[in-house]
Amino acid sequence: MPRCASASRPGSKAAATGAVQDKASFPASPAGLDRARTWIAHRAGQQAALVVIEGIGSYGAGLSDRVLAAGFPVAEPSVMGSADRRGVGKTDDLDAARIARSVLSVDIDRLRRPRADGSRVAMRVLVVAREQMTCERTRAVNALTALVRTVELGVDARKSLAYSQIKEIACSADRQGVA
Repeated sequence: MPRCASASRPGSKAAATGAVQDKASFPASPAGLDRARTWIAHRAGQQAALVVIEGIGSYGAGLSDRVLAAGFPVAEPSVMGSADRRGVGKTDDLDAARIARSVLSVDIDRLRRPRADGSRVAMRVLVVAREQMTCERTRAVNALTALVRTVELGVDARKSLAYSQIKEIACSADRQGVA
C-alpha cells in the first residue's frame, strides 16, 4: 500500500473490491515510517491485512521491516508494464492505489514476498561493492592512460594499458619518490 516517492510515502487502503477506503502521506524519515506503520495497524484493526510495498529490497526496506515487525504480512506488487500505465496518469496517490489493487487477483501462494534474509543481504552488499570497485579501477586506469598519452613516461600508450605497464609506471613512481 505505501509507495515511496521523493520525500513522502503515500499510503492507500483498498478494499477486497479494489475501492480506495483511505489514503495518507508520510515523510520518508524514521518517524514518518513509524507513523505509516501505526496508520496501517489502525486502519487494519482486527482484520487480516496484506501490506503491499513497492521496492521492498531497496527504498521500501525500512517500511517493510517495520510492518513485518508489527506482525503484518508483506508483499511486493507485480511489475506493471508501461503499456498498462499509458494514459492513466502518474501521481503518488494513483500509484499507491494501483499497487494496492495489483495483488487482489493474485493467488496468495504466488505473491512476491520479501527475501531479505541475512545471507541474501550480505551477498547483495558484496556484489554492489565489487561493482563499485570495478568501476573505480576502470576510472583509475582510464585516467592513467590519459596521463601517459600526454606526458612522456617511456610507455607505449597507443592502446589500453596492460597490467604490466601499470605496474611498471607504479614502480617507476616509487623509485623516483613520487607518491
